[in-house]
Amino acid sequence: MKKKDDNGKWVVQSPHKLFDYIREMYNIKTDAQLAHVLGSRTPLISRIRTGAMRMTPALIIAIHEQTKLPIDKIKEMSK
Repeated sequence: MKKKDDNGKWVVQSPHKLFDYIREMYNIKTDAQLAHVLGSRTPLISRIRTGAMRMTPALIIAIHEQTKLPIDKIKEMSK
């Protein structure tokens, strides 16, 4: 589902799109590579991507540290 932010830009609102956004940002081809970049495990990324699990606080912080995206934006994008 897409939504506009305060600046009128489109933002994503689901974890799989957040992961795709990060993969595109870093030219990452697989979720295994994404997990490595974020210091996470591939099964965790997979469970969150499919909706079987919610985004964890540790992963939100890892995404923030790696991408410098604000935590509030990460939370909003991963709803």
